[in-house]
Amino acid sequence: KIPNKFTRKYGGALPNPVFIKPPDGTEWEVYWVTKNGEVWLEKGWKQFVEHYSLDQGHLIFFEYQGTSHIDVLIHDQSALEIRYPSSDEKDNLDHTDEEQMRDEKPSQRASSLNRPIQTRAREVASSFISINPFFTVFLKPAHVLESYLAVPDMKGIFEKKEKYVHVKLQLGERSWNVKLLLSQRFSFGRLSAGWSLFASENELQPGDVCVFELISRDDPVFKVHVFKRQD
Repeated sequence: KIPNKFTRKYGGALPNPVFIKPPDGTEWEVYWVTKNGEVWLEKGWKQFVEHYSLDQGHLIFFEYQGTSHIDVLIHDQSALEIRYPSSDEKDNLDHTDEEQMRDEKPSQRASSLNRPIQTRAREVASSFISINPFFTVFLKPAHVLESYLAVPDMKGIFEKKEKYVHVKLQLGERSWNVKLLLSQRFSFGRLSAGWSLFASENELQPGDVCVFELISRDDPVFKVHVFKRQD
């Protein structure tokens, strides 16, 4: 079911179908129906859920783009952003019959070899505690190779009127200037200009887990704690 707040705001203008777009670059055509005044995603939603192995406790952040497209971020039960399967895996899923889908999901096949390594890094990061606001991101190949990093909700931290802020990422004795883009509806943001340099100079790799701790609000500074993937 689409959250009621989202439905009240956009339900009257929401086209059918909609196209759901996660950060991995894929696009999912999903049809919706109304039941007792609520909007439910139906045709196409099951395939999306199975592809990303969604279960009770997962968090999905929706940002409506004003057309037929909805950007989403997916976080697991520990509030970490999930590892998104590659677009090739979606192509495989689209051409797999229902029996094969029940036997084994493509996303499970792709991640099975790396799961113990990923789990160790996640478990260490999940034990992080601070009195300061912080968020956690599990790095995927796209995060290291691309020039941006999608980050969770920044509502309550920065002013709504701001479209972007310049922040510093601090790691060890050094700091890097990075541009943080903020969506108008604050579903999520993006670290953009400066992120790729930060990732490169700190030799970040897919499977690493980064905790971004906000240690200064006036001139925003995030202290970055990196939990390395253990090969």
